[in-house]
Amino acid sequence: MLKANYIIDESLTGIRLDKAVTLLDADLSRQTVQRLLDEENIVVNRKGAKAFV
Repeated sequence: MLKANYIIDESLTGIRLDKAVTLLDADLSRQTVQRLLDEENIVVNRKGAKAFV
């Protein structure tokens, strides 16, 4: 499985995490990011991520 790290800065605070990730990585669709979130394949601070930054 490929891994990527993203830094969500203050300019993205309050934006849905799926949208923030797609803004940072144009190769990922929002639908793909939402699926990864549902499968807990996206983590924030070592915990399964939810929808908002």
